[in-house]
Amino acid sequence: MHKFLALGLLPYLLGSLNGTRLTFIANDESDTAIALTQIIRGLQPHSLAILALPSKDLSDGVCQKDRSVYLDDFLHRLHRSSYKSVVFSKAELFFQYIEENLQGANECISLILEEPKQLLNSLHDRHLAHRLSLFIFFWGARFPPSPRVISFKEPLRAVVLTRPRKKAFRIYYNQARPCSDSQLQLVNWYDGDNLGLQRIPLLPTALSVYANFQGRIFRVPVFHSPPWFWVTYCNYSSEEDEELNNLDSIEKRKVWVTGGRDHRLLTLLSKEMNFRFKYIEAPGRTQGSIRSENDRDLNDSFTGGIGLLQSGLADFFLGDVGLSWERRKAIEFSFFTLADSGAFATHAPRRLNEALAIMRPFKQDIWPHLILTIIFSGPIFYVIIALPYIWRRRRVNSDVEHLGELYFHITYLKEITPHLLKFKPRTVLAAYQMPHQLFQKCIWFALRLFLKQSCNELHNGYRAKFLTIVYWIAATYVLADVYSAQLTSQFARPAREPPINTLQSLQAAMIHDGYRLYVEKESSSLEMLENGTELFRQLYALMRQQELNDPQGFFIDSVEAGIKLIAEGGEDKAVLGGRETLFFNVQQYGSKNFQLSQKLYTRYSAVAVQIGCPFLGSLNKVLMQLFESGILDKMTAAEYAKQYQEAAATTIDKGKVQAKSSEAYSRTESYDSTVISPLNLRMLQGAFIALGVGALAAGLVLLLETVFIKLDQARLWILSTRMQWMRHDREV
Repeated sequence: MHKFLALGLLPYLLGSLNGTRLTFIANDESDTAIALTQIIRGLQPHSLAILALPSKDLSDGVCQKDRSVYLDDFLHRLHRSSYKSVVFSKAELFFQYIEENLQGANECISLILEEPKQLLNSLHDRHLAHRLSLFIFFWGARFPPSPRVISFKEPLRAVVLTRPRKKAFRIYYNQARPCSDSQLQLVNWYDGDNLGLQRIPLLPTALSVYANFQGRIFRVPVFHSPPWFWVTYCNYSSEEDEELNNLDSIEKRKVWVTGGRDHRLLTLLSKEMNFRFKYIEAPGRTQGSIRSENDRDLNDSFTGGIGLLQSGLADFFLGDVGLSWERRKAIEFSFFTLADSGAFATHAPRRLNEALAIMRPFKQDIWPHLILTIIFSGPIFYVIIALPYIWRRRRVNSDVEHLGELYFHITYLKEITPHLLKFKPRTVLAAYQMPHQLFQKCIWFALRLFLKQSCNELHNGYRAKFLTIVYWIAATYVLADVYSAQLTSQFARPAREPPINTLQSLQAAMIHDGYRLYVEKESSSLEMLENGTELFRQLYALMRQQELNDPQGFFIDSVEAGIKLIAEGGEDKAVLGGRETLFFNVQQYGSKNFQLSQKLYTRYSAVAVQIGCPFLGSLNKVLMQLFESGILDKMTAAEYAKQYQEAAATTIDKGKVQAKSSEAYSRTESYDSTVISPLNLRMLQGAFIALGVGALAAGLVLLLETVFIKLDQARLWILSTRMQWMRHDREV
């Protein structure tokens, strides 16, 4: 509280006030203090700031002691009414106090005992003219100042106190009427000989004053931004023209608004609040952004439509104007007109190659397990069948045979038996003999079973039968049925590449696949990229890199231009913006051709007004009524329906359009809801390719088998020929 002065220093502060306006007679000091106390009490402030600059002019003949007594009496009466007050003797401290209250969104009432003309410029330059700040100027003369001498312009709230006679004070207010001239009007008076204040509260409320604007005309910047505004420019000015910095240059730019959601909203507001509006072209045809670092002397001023609001050349600004911290420093926003989210649009996922459709019923991580299952099924089946033979196999001596208790030695019998008797010894087989080529049979049996080919029972054992049943159930219900169902559904609705739905996937696509991200210039989406964290900063860095390779850069004039860029073949392009705006333009060019991402962040759009706008409360009241009744949503839906009707009418009238245009204006669902199409040979090409590969492999195996057989035959013929020649040589 070192900035504020204690009451004991009042005699030093007050000095001698300007005698031209503050002419007090010693006998009237008590009457003036009583009147000011009653007037301040009519406002019921939380605190009162008093500015009393020390004066060096004592030409009025009033001594400094009398003024000190007058102010001491006023402050004493004010404090007895439980009102806090702060007295300033320096204007700079007073301005800092007002700024602190505005930053905390606190209402501040000030009593200024100085000439208004000396302070008005400072109040406007420091943006202290605000609906939360009320400045009471003690004029002291019989009549208020002339508007040609002193003009209290919006959004400044000013009260001027005049003294037409003794014990009588008139209260003039510059916002007693909704017109923009801000002329002082008598709203109340005080009569010390009668009942004091004529009415309480002291001033009319802003809600009552600005409920009806009485035909006031507002200037509204606008540019083409469907579905919010459909604008036709009546001139051929470009962005390189001179900057719009005065009303004359603004009036030269003619625009024609043909429709849009916010145009409907503004028309409804004008009927509800009884005002008129005039559209003007926004500089650069953009919302606006902070000027470059080379223009820092402009005090963080904005370009575009926001710049017109900041400089006081416009009153409203609509059209998906997003809220942001940087913008709130230059303008204010009403109750939101759209609860939206950020998103980006890319081309619809392309259809994958149908030749590989037979591989897609199962994911890539399933196929290795499936192949391993088929490979190991044959050996497992062999082990189940062969184990009993291995466990129960008897050891049979090939040289000794037995018949009861008698043993016969075959080798000895062969030696003593004459050769002429042609004795053939009897072979005694083992009790359990393994089938011939059992392993190969098990392998082929498992393959034929999983491939659903006909096959005979390989073994009649219970274990083999049980395992055969398990294999058959797995092959039929788990593999064949699931595979067939998945394959049929994919044939009916062909598979597509994975969509780009998240910022991570977009970043990967920009790094590896060469995608380019575009954003509307001087928009809230661009501010999110510039001031965002982590992924947004990384994406913005990638966009800056692509600007070096592409002379056109990453800026687009509007979201509609970006969607058109994708529709014309931009399969490696993405557009960042509001989801509602993207959705509308996607519908305009055919939703099946585009892919909208997930909701990235929440964003709100509202009506932008000047800082300290006095009628913001009335505007918010009407907007909240429209929102709660669902009229805002109905307006948005009506704009979509109108676009659909125009698209259908355009298609019918023309009768024939190019293939791309007919797709662009068709009312189709997104690619996820594509109508099921019948099968055709192109979809089945994968099966035919697999059949051809199998036939080629079989032919190759047959060829190799034939070659090897012929080689074996040639080798046997050579061996037999050599044997014959050797016999012939021996005989000779």
